[in-house]
Amino acid sequence: MTGYRSPYANPRPYIPASLSEIYDLLGSMILKAPKFIDDSGLLPKRNIDTYFGELVDSFGIVRKKLGDERYTDLIALAAKAKALFAADPDETNGKAKEGFDALYAIEDIIQEVRKRRVKAKLSDDDGEVTGD
Repeated sequence: MTGYRSPYANPRPYIPASLSEIYDLLGSMILKAPKFIDDSGLLPKRNIDTYFGELVDSFGIVRKKLGDERYTDLIALAAKAKALFAADPDETNGKAKEGFDALYAIEDIIQEVRKRRVKAKLSDDDGEVTGD
């Protein structure tokens, strides 16, 4: 059936809007790297561009919580990771490993910000102290 589109499909991707949701996205990216292709066939339009687009957009949503310096660092790390994975989709030249290292560095920054927010007892958008 060509041209069939599920009535449940959302043409706009969900952009993570909290630090914990970004952390979850990073986990799914690590599982899909280095090719970022959905093997199930359920999400055929998911690829390296959509994953990294969502990641970068999510940084903009939480920019105030991150601070400008961390935000800039995260944008640079995301661009670096994407370029490294694109240069080694079959994990043959070592660049994919460097891409994983960049994603782990992003995770470390996100977790550091979350810990700092809990320690400072900063409320999330729901008024709770969760690190978001």
